[in-house]
Amino acid sequence: MYKFYDEQAAINHVKKLAFTRQAGTNGESKGINYILNELEKANIVPIIEPFKWTKTFTIIIKLVFSFIILFLIICQVILFFPNLTWIILPLDVLFFIIVYSGIKILFDNTKILYIGKKRESKNVLTKVMAKDLYPKRPVIIFSAHHDTTSLRYSMKAIKFILSLGFIFLLSYLTLSLTLSVWSLITLFEITQIDYIYLLLRNISFIIGVLSLIVNIIILTNKDLDKSVGSIDNASGIAILIELAKLVKKNPLEKTDVIFFWCGAEEKAYWGSKQYCNRHFEVLNHDYDLERSYNINIDMVGTYLGLIDKTGLFKKRKLNENLNNILEASANQIKFPLKKESMFFIFGSDHITFRAFAKKFKITKFQVTSFISNKDTKFIHSKKDTPEKCNATNLNACIEICYNAIKSLDLRVDLAYK
Repeated sequence: MYKFYDEQAAINHVKKLAFTRQAGTNGESKGINYILNELEKANIVPIIEPFKWTKTFTIIIKLVFSFIILFLIICQVILFFPNLTWIILPLDVLFFIIVYSGIKILFDNTKILYIGKKRESKNVLTKVMAKDLYPKRPVIIFSAHHDTTSLRYSMKAIKFILSLGFIFLLSYLTLSLTLSVWSLITLFEITQIDYIYLLLRNISFIIGVLSLIVNIIILTNKDLDKSVGSIDNASGIAILIELAKLVKKNPLEKTDVIFFWCGAEEKAYWGSKQYCNRHFEVLNHDYDLERSYNINIDMVGTYLGLIDKTGLFKKRKLNENLNNILEASANQIKFPLKKESMFFIFGSDHITFRAFAKKFKITKFQVTSFISNKDTKFIHSKKDTPEKCNATNLNACIEICYNAIKSLDLRVDLAYK
């Protein structure tokens, strides 16, 4: 079968990008220069946008978990004084206020909040205009981050530890709250401290110790500089380079396409936040974002995965029909596409685009992301090497995306022209 692109190009990009590219380092600059050189070879004019970032997310995370550890220690001590255990009640209120405030700040992906030393990274972007330049046409934004990170514990281990920590903490809060109410009632001599109370107290103490251990493990996790980030996310860099070449040669009829390589994603989506903060209002003015899309590519490794549902307890569809179009494109080339369900705190730069669409009250702007979720056992570690990226999977992602955007372009309603 004739291929309309170089089948070795994507995997060769991944191999050439096999070096650490942490945000704000020389490795990141080297990676950016590679992207620029590849675009210039294809006569694609890139735009470079420097931006500032800080370790806001890391600092707030450390503060939140430090507070949780302090809270647990204080409660553990109070539990051994049954007549004073009621003090846990106001401590619980303080706990929920502080943790809720921290989480609200952490997951507001439209807020630019500088805490700590400012560092600099760069976004790289380019635009391929539609053949028909009618006003308020739709736009498709492809995004992929170019930075890497490495952690003491693997992402698979972190997911397990966080899940375990959540269960322990929820159990501890439930038991300690029960004991604090029991303690308060005893002050009015309505009930008394008995063996059931002491049994619950001992169980609560054991769970509290386990919760302390988990929180200390999370708190001591730190950034290293070991991963060359092949799956995460040289794969995305490579796919966007090749897609940009394809679209440059054959622009869409009625839809602009923006290719966006974003920096400092591993530092809590700083590159995409800075881009959206600067450009989303203009994008909303120039384009019909109600008919527009963001397709994010973050991890194409041992298979091809696509986020389909997200949520903590009740999983919800990520978008209206964009995934269906991508799935139809995959079926067209007879390639298996695995749909993924993601825990809400694990994501990628598509989250930023969705947050800004919500901020601007754009209800039909659709986002999605390619992520090979099972490959988290490799990423952020020395195991994330080029041989984990299968050339067939990379090429399939290119074909699926290219055919899908052509299909989306055909769906543009001429009545809007």
